[in-house]
Amino acid sequence: MLLVTQGREPRRQLLLKPAPGSKQVVSAIHASSVTVETGGTTRRAPPAPSTRMTFIIHVQSVSPEGDTRYDFTLDAVDLLVHPGTSEQHVDEVRKSLAFLPGLTGAGLSGWRGNTLDLKLPAHLEPQRRRELQDLAKALQFVGNPFPQEAIGLGARWDQPLYGSGPVGTQGTGSFELFSLEGSRAGTRFLIQQTSKNQPVPAEYQTRSDSSERMMIRSQTKGETVFRLDRLWPASSEMEMRVQADLSSEKEDPPRRLKVITDVKVRLEEKDR
Repeated sequence: MLLVTQGREPRRQLLLKPAPGSKQVVSAIHASSVTVETGGTTRRAPPAPSTRMTFIIHVQSVSPEGDTRYDFTLDAVDLLVHPGTSEQHVDEVRKSLAFLPGLTGAGLSGWRGNTLDLKLPAHLEPQRRRELQDLAKALQFVGNPFPQEAIGLGARWDQPLYGSGPVGTQGTGSFELFSLEGSRAGTRFLIQQTSKNQPVPAEYQTRSDSSERMMIRSQTKGETVFRLDRLWPASSEMEMRVQADLSSEKEDPPRRLKVITDVKVRLEEKDR
């Protein structure tokens, strides 16, 4: 983490330090849409239901350095159905998510890094397992977001990002402290990541000659409000756009495809 500017006085060191044994309930609403562009034609995918996931977080311990061990349970998953969504699609999504309520995990969060392990069913199909592992990677950013130095309003800092998985990306997260009052701190963020132009991973190839290539670019922006006595945010809103450019130069004419996924996430702490 690189501090760009400390911001205005008064300054203080900010650290999320929840009480051991404390409980937090957080609701996260996730909505997405997909647009496909090819051959000069743009097509929107059929609307998909949004999901509302309710997490229950239990803080197990907090070290003097601020490292927090916690576990969580995905208590409930509800579908929010948009007008025009086919009943068959709703049923398919509901069936695919049926095993999620009761899913558990354990994490460690602190300045030295975050880790999160999900306890996934052994019989889980590979694609669903990958999706949940991606969710775990996203949730690894939950935890202390502040630099170790004392900061004040207007402080800015950067965080290098190194992705993993079948299509690794690199980028930077830029943050700004826009509000600070008592035990509440608000940050704005802009996260940009890009992959190399590389062969399509084997599990996504449609040709046997491995000639297909792809490049991923993503941008995420939003605002988050933290309570310093809580581990997960009190509230957060973010918008993310992921663009995948795919090509197959050996086809005649060469195939070029652009898939754009827009995601909105709203997270809010609930009364216990």
